[in-house]
Amino acid sequence: MKVIIRGASATDTARLRALLSEWLKWAPEKGRTDSIRRALRRKEILVAEASSEVIGFIHFVLHEDVIDGGPNAFITAFYVSPAYRGKGVGSRLLLAAIADALKRGAVGVETSTIHESAKIFYERRHFKQTKGDIAEIFLELDMDEFRLGLSK
Repeated sequence: MKVIIRGASATDTARLRALLSEWLKWAPEKGRTDSIRRALRRKEILVAEASSEVIGFIHFVLHEDVIDGGPNAFITAFYVSPAYRGKGVGSRLLLAAIADALKRGAVGVETSTIHESAKIFYERRHFKQTKGDIAEIFLELDMDEFRLGLSK
């Protein structure tokens, strides 16, 4: 199986939407396509392609990190279709994203996960869980609850 890793393009939008829905088992009525298009314009998505089909993707953003003194890349989404797992596709996507981030000036690459299998995957590729004085816990704002609280 020949797999090509490349920057995503506008023609990949529908397939990226489908992969996100496959992964999350949820297809929102709106918003996702616009978000994908914004990420494409910023060149934040890489895809894995086999037999002219996008089989996986990785999305990362660059942000200024005042703690590290330079830009950091944060991997926000990373998915490979189940039929292609265990074949090196994810490793190639991750390595390409790291290389791209470093080429753009990143001084570090970060991510978070709640899945033990993903944690193991990252650790095998030199990611370390943050420990000690700066233990990170990622929290997400419940926007509906927040907005409801504002209206009271």
